[in-house]
Amino acid sequence: MASAENLPGIIFVIIGPGGAGKNAIMKAVIAATPALQQLATATTRLMRADEMQGREHLFVSAQQFQEMISRDELLEHQEVTPGKHYGIPRRTVLEVLTAGAARIADIEVLGAIELAAAYPRNVVQVFITVPGDDIAQQMAVLEARMRARADEATDIGQRLKRARTLELPYQTRCDYIVVNDDLAQAIETTAAIIRREMVERQLQEARL
Repeated sequence: MASAENLPGIIFVIIGPGGAGKNAIMKAVIAATPALQQLATATTRLMRADEMQGREHLFVSAQQFQEMISRDELLEHQEVTPGKHYGIPRRTVLEVLTAGAARIADIEVLGAIELAAAYPRNVVQVFITVPGDDIAQQMAVLEARMRARADEATDIGQRLKRARTLELPYQTRCDYIVVNDDLAQAIETTAAIIRREMVERQLQEARL
């Protein structure tokens, strides 16, 4: 088996606070990049109408998730919001990197830290943020966006606390920072980053 130092694959980790537009950017980049797929992480949340088992996530019950933890099948796991657990399957990551494939995932900060520590040469961290000269201005933009899309008040409070204390301070540790002021431009900027990294690692296919 190849060692962590010479595995040929790559995982793009999209990080950022709620309201920054991570999911919209990631989906658009996947649609425009045939060689890129989403890394299926494990979660206990319910599957949405536009999702498929094993494509966006491995949707499991709370009991199944605990069994994965007990068998040490998860590289990292956490309860992001009450009752909603997320984890990164070790086997999935190793299969992707060993095969020389390219994957992208919207992963929380703590998961990104663990993944990058385990595979520093195979993980590219892209932080998606909002405009603002400092964290206070960015927080104001995030809150306005959350309220505009009618998030529940309790959810807004939890997300803002997480953004202030954990997510926004982490952006300086990422490989790239993309400011989502204009969604179309943010998508193109992120796609350009991914194309460049794939070319440099000789993972880009001719059809791209």
